[in-house]
Amino acid sequence: MLHLSWWKWVLLALTVGGCGALPDAKPFAEASHTLAMSVASAGQAVADSLGEAGALTESDDAAYKARADKFRAAWGERVAASRAVAVYSESISDLISAGQEGGETVKKVGDALSGLAGALNIPLAAPAVGVAGDVARFLADRIATVRASDRLETALAKAQPAVDRLAERIATETDQPLRSVLDNTYKTQRGQITDKYDAQQNQLQPFEMKRSELASQALANTDVLPVLLQHDQALASLRSRLAERDRLLAEASMAYKARLQLLNALSAATITWAQSHRDLAVAVKQKRKVTVVELQATISELKSLSKKVSEL
Repeated sequence: MLHLSWWKWVLLALTVGGCGALPDAKPFAEASHTLAMSVASAGQAVADSLGEAGALTESDDAAYKARADKFRAAWGERVAASRAVAVYSESISDLISAGQEGGETVKKVGDALSGLAGALNIPLAAPAVGVAGDVARFLADRIATVRASDRLETALAKAQPAVDRLAERIATETDQPLRSVLDNTYKTQRGQITDKYDAQQNQLQPFEMKRSELASQALANTDVLPVLLQHDQALASLRSRLAERDRLLAEASMAYKARLQLLNALSAATITWAQSHRDLAVAVKQKRKVTVVELQATISELKSLSKKVSEL
C-alpha cells in the first residue's frame, strides 16, 4: 500500500507539472526595451561621427553636418520602429504574466500585433497597391488567424509569420536610406582627400625620374651631389605628404567600415528579436523558462560597435 501511495504522489506531481503556470516573459520585454535604447544610442554615435568627418579634410564641414542630419532623420524611423517593437513585446509579456489563455487574451495578442503594424505605418484597413499593400494584406490575414485561435500558445505561434515579416520590413525598409548616406559621405571624403593631394601626386613621378637622372650624373661628376641632396630632401617631403594622404584615406575607410558594420548589426538584431519571439512562443507552449541569450548577445554587440564608432 505504501508503494502504491508513493506512485500516486509521483503521478500527481507529474500531472501538476504538465499543467504548469505560464513562464515569466519579462526577460523578453526587458531585452526588447534594451534593444530600443541601443538602437537610439547607436544612431547617435554614427550621426556624431558623420558630423565630425569634415575635420578630415578641413573643408565642407557644412555638407558633412547636413549628411549627419539626414542620417539622424532616417535613423529616427528606425528608433520609432524599435520602440514599437518594445511596446509590442511588453504587451505580450503582460498577457503571458496574466496567466490567462482564453479568447479575450488571444484577441489582445491580435490587438498588439495590429498595433505594431500601425506603429510601422502599415495601413491594415486600406492596403495600398504594390509591395506595401501585399504586406498589409498578409498581416491582416495573419492577425485574423491569430484572433481565431483558442489558446494563447496557439495565438503566439500563429503570430510568428507576421512578426518575421515585420522584422524583415524594419531591417530592409530603413536600411537603404541609411546606407546611402554612409556611401555618399565616404565617397565625398575620398574625393576631397585625393583632390587635396593631387598636386603632390602629379609631382611624384617627375621628381623620381629627375632623382634617377641626378644620381647617374653624380657617379661621373661629384659637383652634382649637392643638387642631388637638395632633390632628395624635396622628394622626402613630397613622399611624406602622400603618406599623410594615405593615412587619411585609411582612416576614412576604417570609419566607413565601422559604420556599415554597426548598420548591419542593427539589421541582424531585428531579425534576432523575431527569433526570440519564436523562442518565447515555444516556451509558453512547453511551460518552460524564457531565455533571451541570443538577443542579449546581439544587444551587447551593438553597444560594442557603437562605442567603436564613437571613438573614431
